[in-house]
Amino acid sequence: MSTHRASTSGSGGFRAVGQKPPVPYQRAATGAPPEGPPTTVGEQAARAGWAPAPRQSPAHTPPRGQRLPGTGDGRALTLLRIVAYVLTSLASLLFIALVVYGYLLVQDAVQTFPRLFTPGG
Repeated sequence: MSTHRASTSGSGGFRAVGQKPPVPYQRAATGAPPEGPPTTVGEQAARAGWAPAPRQSPAHTPPRGQRLPGTGDGRALTLLRIVAYVLTSLASLLFIALVVYGYLLVQDAVQTFPRLFTPGG
């Protein structure tokens, strides 16, 4: 018995968990159709009189009337970037050292107890 729940998109099809819902469409004003066959589904929809509905601005865009922070915090960001780089490098070196140390411990155990590690022994 599965615990996954299927969700349906606005068009009636199924979509994966976490997938964004489809773009809602609305009827667009009709004009002269472009020449040639449509090449994409979006172009076919546009020729049929459908267009994407207007969307709100993305979350990273500040509301109207507000400005993005200035460049005054450039030094702080540079310092944080350097600290993150150094800590990541140290963590990588520590991981490599632990892998080498574990390999040496296994090799020492193989030499100390050869009968435990030989096949058929």
